[in-house]
Amino acid sequence: MFVCPGCGQVHDVGENGLTPFAAWTAQATTELAVAGSIRYLAVWRLLPNTAGGDDPVWEHIRRLAAPNPAYLYVPAFSMARAVVQRIGVRLTETQPVLELSPGGPVGPGPRPVLVEAAALVSPFPGAPTGPLTAVPTPAPDGAFAAVGVSTPEAGSFTDAPDFEGVSPVLIGRREAWGLAHFVYMAIEARETRDVQVADPRLEPGDEELLFLPAVWDPRYIHESNWRLLLREFDGLVA
Repeated sequence: MFVCPGCGQVHDVGENGLTPFAAWTAQATTELAVAGSIRYLAVWRLLPNTAGGDDPVWEHIRRLAAPNPAYLYVPAFSMARAVVQRIGVRLTETQPVLELSPGGPVGPGPRPVLVEAAALVSPFPGAPTGPLTAVPTPAPDGAFAAVGVSTPEAGSFTDAPDFEGVSPVLIGRREAWGLAHFVYMAIEARETRDVQVADPRLEPGDEELLFLPAVWDPRYIHESNWRLLLREFDGLVA
């Protein structure tokens, strides 16, 4: 997907060229001081038609979001597994109340080139290959690990961002639903500590492309060095 740095309009890349795509920009709601340049990170907010059934993990997420809908969040600005897991899980478990404005942010962004996400994940509802079909196991520190999968990383999450102002959109809608399984299973692994078979039972529904305000700060290791400028994350400031 392509974000115009001049007007903030997002375009989807199709067979017939560029098609305008609706996006939303979240306002910074932090009540704390901000140090550093504000960047806007592309994130998918997904609303499954059905999810989890009687799964206690999904019920927990729904209770956190009540009375609002429960969303799954998938970062779209990075293809690094650690970034997708850490920020996706944190946003999904936090369910922030966002103040949204229509359109993408206007400002410096990546050079106007078209970037197509590599097929690192199986498209929903899933093919027999890809990292999301592996059996997940909780790591000793509570993180999520996929056994038997070697997934190429698009750079390390410890590297400083290579964009100013507005992030690129590296993950499309189809890939986002596949990665939603990964985020869901990471939460399940953290909660149950005894995941044997991954079956999130997610049925794709509505999707929204959001741009969330953040600053790059290496002190925020649990958010892949990003401080999200939302009031729900103020308690994480050192």
